[in-house]
Amino acid sequence: MTADRTYIEVLLPVKLRWVPTYGSPVPLEPGRRVCVTLGRKRYDGVVWRTLDRPDLPPERIQDIVSVQEGLPDVTPEELRFWEFLSGYYLCTPGEVYKAAYPLLRQRSEQTAAGIVVRLEQQLARKEEQLAGRHGERVRQRLEAERDALRARIAAARGPEAGHPPAGVSDPGKPQVWSAPERRQAYLPAIRQALSEGGQVLVLTPEIAFCDRLEAILTPEFGSRLHLFHSGRTPVRRRAVAEALRSGVPAVVLGTRSALFLPFRSLRLVIVDEEQDPAYKQTEPAPRYHGRDAAVALAGIHGARVMLGAAVPSLETLLNVRLGKYTLQQTPLPAAAEIIDLPAERRKNGLVGTFSRKLIAAIRETEGPVVLLRGWEKPDLLREETDALFPGREFRVMTLTALSREGAADAALLAVLQADALVSRDDFRADERAAQIVGVLCQFAPRVIVQTAVPARFDASRSTDDLLAERRQFGFPPYTRLVELRRQGSGEVLERHFLPRDRSLAARKAQLLDGLQDGCYLDVDPLD
Repeated sequence: MTADRTYIEVLLPVKLRWVPTYGSPVPLEPGRRVCVTLGRKRYDGVVWRTLDRPDLPPERIQDIVSVQEGLPDVTPEELRFWEFLSGYYLCTPGEVYKAAYPLLRQRSEQTAAGIVVRLEQQLARKEEQLAGRHGERVRQRLEAERDALRARIAAARGPEAGHPPAGVSDPGKPQVWSAPERRQAYLPAIRQALSEGGQVLVLTPEIAFCDRLEAILTPEFGSRLHLFHSGRTPVRRRAVAEALRSGVPAVVLGTRSALFLPFRSLRLVIVDEEQDPAYKQTEPAPRYHGRDAAVALAGIHGARVMLGAAVPSLETLLNVRLGKYTLQQTPLPAAAEIIDLPAERRKNGLVGTFSRKLIAAIRETEGPVVLLRGWEKPDLLREETDALFPGREFRVMTLTALSREGAADAALLAVLQADALVSRDDFRADERAAQIVGVLCQFAPRVIVQTAVPARFDASRSTDDLLAERRQFGFPPYTRLVELRRQGSGEVLERHFLPRDRSLAARKAQLLDGLQDGCYLDVDPLD
């Protein structure tokens, strides 16, 4: 390093297995936003690390183009989180940066910074005018215009930066909540975090779950509640980031993309429906699991963690057994009525898709009925319902649509062929079936499930049984699954069940070193 030149590694939003080194005429700390060139292309980057001594000869290191003044720095906590995601999920730091700061977000920030610069220039000219001699009326007008410009600059910049609350206590172990009224338990924890001057992140697997939780949280927290998901405009999402960056107490309710927000004083992380497979990011990289990433983010900030689910995942329950998490309530078996389709078929108890038991239940139900379909074709199903229940309207949905839209005021929710909702040859099938039933029971007071494998859906198999089976065959959560997949198609080429011990990181690194062109590694896949 020379007296007038420093060296830095700059993270770029591209897939590079290395982080490029650049020179800078001024010292720059990690997190500063800079503009650089790579090849013949210009990129907006982030200072990743400062270097005492670069690996390359100084004459081969090009300088940065500029420091992006006016753009907010990336926080040390954000950088640590990106490093965790890159290392654990076997992707490049650049891919994480691109996910955290997509092009649209960067342009939005640059637009905001440009507006501030123009307003400051106007303010400087206005103050020059005020320095001259003016009559009283002209001076009052100029002062009013100056004050208006100052207000616009303050609004464009967002609130002044605050400071994290001091004296934060030990957050303790993550808590697992599984009772039907668990969402009410979130409220006092959120109130406490806000009273301490902290920020709160509430994650849901889908936008529809955000809508339902919004109805619970809005009456309690009003303007301190901020929504963050793909359904919000870029301007509104940028406003959430600015509010958090200021350090003001706030509650963010969002999907997994909210993990990349610039929290300044995160004190509580809530992951609702933690068992839902929608938390897993599949494309593009980083292919992370939102629940596990949220727990890691909370650890970086020293925040408390609450995990909620009617039927928690086996990964979470194993962490309870190992003493890493605490279980606040014992999960209750889902109260669904199970209809054994093979048994009904043997006694001539089927009328097309419907069992006679389900037909009777529908006819005695006075309120709305939702039919959850799997393999059934909508047109043929409508013909059946018209013939069996003349003049009656049904809401026919898929499981995905139900998760997104809810079931309104359904008095009965009937699953016509539950086996279509889980993979037959997946080792997670029994666990997934129990979780599906647990979720369905939240949408209607009465749930009926038709299935060819009743033992899978009637909660007859205990957590002990499922965990014992997983351990016997070396399946997760006792191992970590890493799949080698083909780029583009996602075809699984190899499956590796790695032991959960100190060798895990080295084994994952070995797989990464041997990665073939046109392939990628998926850690903890769910499909």
